[in-house]
Amino acid sequence: MFDRPASRENNGNITENVVVDYSNDLSEMAENIRSSIVTVETRVSGLRHVSSGVVFAKEDNNVYVFTSEQSGFDESGIQVYFDSSAAVEAQLVGSDPESAVSLLKINPPFEVSVIRSGNSALLRQGEYAAAMGGRSIISQSAPMSYGIISRPAQKRITSSSSWFSSTIDIDANVTSDMVGGPVLNIGGELIGILVGRTFGGDRMGSALSINEMKLLFEEFKTGEKAVRGSLGCTYRSITAMRAYEKSERNIRLNQTSGVLVTYIAEDSAAAEVLKEGDILLSMDGVEIADENAMMQLLYDRAPGDEAVFSILRGTETMEAGVILE
Repeated sequence: MFDRPASRENNGNITENVVVDYSNDLSEMAENIRSSIVTVETRVSGLRHVSSGVVFAKEDNNVYVFTSEQSGFDESGIQVYFDSSAAVEAQLVGSDPESAVSLLKINPPFEVSVIRSGNSALLRQGEYAAAMGGRSIISQSAPMSYGIISRPAQKRITSSSSWFSSTIDIDANVTSDMVGGPVLNIGGELIGILVGRTFGGDRMGSALSINEMKLLFEEFKTGEKAVRGSLGCTYRSITAMRAYEKSERNIRLNQTSGVLVTYIAEDSAAAEVLKEGDILLSMDGVEIADENAMMQLLYDRAPGDEAVFSILRGTETMEAGVILE
């Protein structure tokens, strides 16, 4: 731990600043992660648009950057600025309006630092987390905010889609230029990418979870758009439920796999087949261990596909097919 320089009070007396552990830890984390955070500049209808991004992966000579949705850029192209202010032209690999993120590809003539990824399924309410943005091209400042994870497993849906994205809400201020930047745990691991504020105009930031980012990364590499089948409902891992929750839902305490259906959109195909409180045990013969496994199975399917589920309803087990949207 290093002490900060001494400062002078208003009366001219010299005092020593006090450094506490958590402050020092956060500053070190921010310093270590800065090289993996970028600023993305585009032109949309002739107007300059600035957002943030993260260096997500490196494969062969290609470096991949996740950022906010960039599908509206025009022929002026996309520029990615690193923390050193070095600029590299970027190519749009894919964009997904439903989750509000895009993937860019760059070939920088220098070494880059890939951000370390965490596991959003392990997040708990009340954990500390930090939100960061890229360095401003003009002011050279780089924003950062800090808070607790308010909702670690939020489901977010847009007005134009039936897909429920897996998001994280963090009790921290998020400015417009931070959107596209990372949400990090105390260890400096990426747990989500900022997509904006939570609905309702409150001060919390909303981020797409790292586990869904990983699925989108594989989708974008095979096409410009993400292809997945939506079930039109929300669900929760049985493994994440406490004993009192299982008791209130009449779920056996030794039930350790499957997902509990918690909400079904009224106009979805699932509404004709599933009921709230159903436990989905498998899909097309593949066991559904938890929410992540369920999301992976849906990313492997396309709209219009029929998915056959093994369903536990009360004490009865049945099979039923649902046309994915």
